[in-house]
Amino acid sequence: MYKEKLIPLLVKITRFKENQISDLIEIPPSMELGDYSFPCFILSKREKKSPIEIAKSFAIKLKKILPKEFEDVVNKGPYLNFFINKKVLAKYIIKINSNFGKTNLGKKKTILIDYSAPNIGKPLHIGHIRGTIIGDSLMRIYDFLGYNPVGLNYLGDVGLHIGKLIVAYELWLNKDALKKDPVNELLRLYVKFCSKEKSKVQMETEEELVDNEWTNKAKEKIKLFELGDKKTIKVWKSIYKSSMKGFNKVYDTLKVSFHDYTGQGQYETKGKEIVIEALKKGIAKQVDDGGIYFHPLKDNLEKKKFILRNNKTASYITYDIGAAYERNKKYNFKKIIYITDLRQMEHFQSLFSFLKNMDYDFAKCMTHIPHGTLRFGNEIMATREGKVILLEDVLNKAIEKAKSEIKKRKTKGDPEIVGVGAIKYIVLNSSPQRDINFTWNQALSFEGNSGPYLQYSFARATSIIKKAKNFNKGDTKINLKNYKFTTEELTLIKKISDFPQIIIKAESDLNPAIIANYSFQLAQIFNEFYHACPVLKTNEEAFRLRLIDSFRTTLSNSLHLLGIEVMDEM
Repeated sequence: MYKEKLIPLLVKITRFKENQISDLIEIPPSMELGDYSFPCFILSKREKKSPIEIAKSFAIKLKKILPKEFEDVVNKGPYLNFFINKKVLAKYIIKINSNFGKTNLGKKKTILIDYSAPNIGKPLHIGHIRGTIIGDSLMRIYDFLGYNPVGLNYLGDVGLHIGKLIVAYELWLNKDALKKDPVNELLRLYVKFCSKEKSKVQMETEEELVDNEWTNKAKEKIKLFELGDKKTIKVWKSIYKSSMKGFNKVYDTLKVSFHDYTGQGQYETKGKEIVIEALKKGIAKQVDDGGIYFHPLKDNLEKKKFILRNNKTASYITYDIGAAYERNKKYNFKKIIYITDLRQMEHFQSLFSFLKNMDYDFAKCMTHIPHGTLRFGNEIMATREGKVILLEDVLNKAIEKAKSEIKKRKTKGDPEIVGVGAIKYIVLNSSPQRDINFTWNQALSFEGNSGPYLQYSFARATSIIKKAKNFNKGDTKINLKNYKFTTEELTLIKKISDFPQIIIKAESDLNPAIIANYSFQLAQIFNEFYHACPVLKTNEEAFRLRLIDSFRTTLSNSLHLLGIEVMDEM
């Protein structure tokens, strides 16, 4: 808020560009040195003066044009130190409402976010947790900033694993088990097939399995499906329906929703058409066995990427090529963001490079957010062997542990809100690319850097408001003319004022961790204020109650952007 007021002034006086000024503005190490500072070293060579002389000269000029939001500017050696008008800022902060931080920055431009993306017939597992939660948070951030975010769930509804499931379904299905627990019954069928197949290939390279009796059975089912065999399609539809039932149960617990569920298979035809077009243009090449590949050396791709197999069947990139084209046609997007794990970085590099070489304008609007893994100790996930940590099980365990912790502390609170919030915070508190080593003690701590700590801080603030007999939320007319602010009050006021820019920074960097870290810092500052500044039955009660309510609004909005709910009592 205040930094944005400084930038045009410093642009005018230094003749630097806005982004240069923004990068140079600093926060002084102590309040005595001001609220913002600007170093003048970089101007010394151009002005042919010492940085101290430049700072003195600029301070004199700036004093005459300072906006009302600033009280003063002084030079401290080679630095310009700016002091905000604390009363003006305080009056602004105590008037904020639930729209605080919202803007129309996006002007309803469409942003597509492709996230979660489970495979039909396989369960949502711990490998999906980061992409799902990061994607949901970005959806909320873009919506808050006035964009039109569209959540896409790109389902793996084709491929060899589907053929395996159809074979297993027809041979070993337990109908009662499928009705009662579709996730585990489909997993049981898949694992049983894989044990028959006796392959040691990891599921990531499943499409490259060496042919054997069981693999060939699966391939035959895929052919029947593609030919429109009614019996095979009926089985596929049952598998699809059962999978969606399991997925939606988890999404409901996470409070995550999507605008569009589409399977990879529906983009096969368009993907193949574009590959053939690329071959005609010379962008793609064909090898002797009939396979078609793409390998632009100028984009530093390490190896050829086959975009159509030698038997003319689609590969994963074929579907993605078709999907990108059709999505642009349907949505005319400003940007599309793909969120997957780090192992798919090369895949998306190839996809973006191919589309760019095809001269599609939308290729420059495509972004990939790769994320690291979330580890539960040394547990390893392998769906083929049934050794998979189900996301549903993790959430249920979080809720149970939250219930136990609430009971132990003799406090109030909804275990589901606490448990799910704890999981979301531990995921979002780290930058996407970093791996996370998960521990329950850290996730469910009420004291540390955790979701429950933030929820408890909100409840603590609410408790103070409820105890105040004379608090009127609509009354913001408080006389601050002779008010003397404490350090704790000023620190909290300034931190609250940072919130709008924090959201913009998180969107710019595609990193919800910026908001998570801000939320924790805000809660810490509030709790320091809580311990240092008595509120009820004091001369400062009216102002401090308003400040606490503004803290509640800001923290609630901040946690909303992370998908974390708050409670009035804990």
